[in-house]
Amino acid sequence: MNEEKLLIENFRKIANKGYIKSTSKGIGSIGLTFEHELGKVADSTYFPDYYGIELKCTTRFSRYPIHLFSVAFDGPTYPEINRLIEKYGWYDKTFKDKKVLFTEIHYSKRKKVNNKYYFKLEFDENLEKLYLKVYDLKFNLIEKESYVYTQTLYNHLCLKLSKLAIIKASIKRDGNEEFYRYYSINIFSLISFDKFIELLKNDDITVELVARISKSGDKKGNYRNKNLVFNI
Repeated sequence: MNEEKLLIENFRKIANKGYIKSTSKGIGSIGLTFEHELGKVADSTYFPDYYGIELKCTTRFSRYPIHLFSVAFDGPTYPEINRLIEKYGWYDKTFKDKKVLFTEIHYSKRKKVNNKYYFKLEFDENLEKLYLKVYDLKFNLIEKESYVYTQTLYNHLCLKLSKLAIIKASIKRDGNEEFYRYYSINIFSLISFDKFIELLKNDDITVELVARISKSGDKKGNYRNKNLVFNI
C-alpha cells in the first residue's frame, strides 16, 4: 500500500469516529489531535509529518492562512534577524528590555512596519537570492541587505512539501473542551519550484517575518522563533 492510500485509509478510520476530544489547547491543537489519532508523536522537524507527506489541518470555515514552512535568513550576518530586530523592532509590552519584530511581507507591494518603515520582498535573479527591501515613509530605499538563497527555498520546499495533505475538520465546544470531526482530506503533489515562485510573486503565498517573545510556559521571556514563515 502506498503512502497516499495508507493516509486515506487511516483518515477514514478517524473520520468514522465522529467528534474527537482535543488532546491539547491553543494553536495547533487540531493538527496535534489528528496526529495523535494517527499514532504519531508530535515533533517540529524539517521533515514531512507522515511517510513523506506533510499534514496541514484547518477548521471548516477558517480564513487563516496555512503555514507551509519556515526558513532563516542566510545573510549577510548570522543570525541576520537579530540585526533586523535591533534596527527596526520595537520593545515588547511585557518584557520591556527586549525588542520584537513581526509583520507580513509581500512581493508585489510594500507593507508598513512600526509606522516608520515599509518592507518588501524582491528576487535578484542573477544572484539567486530573495531580498528584504526596507524603505522609509517617503519610499526612499534604506537597505537591501537581508537575503535568503533561492537554493535554500528550493531545498525546504522539496524536502517538506513534495506531498501535502490538507485535512479539514468541524469544531464543537463543550465548556472549556473542544472536539473535532475530521471530514475532508485532499492530497497534493508539488508541480514545480517555478510554480512556487509564481505564487509568491502573485502574493498567493505570503511571508511573515516573526520574532516574538513567549509569554508563558518554559520559554517565557525568550524568543518563540525568529524566522521567515511562508503561508498560503
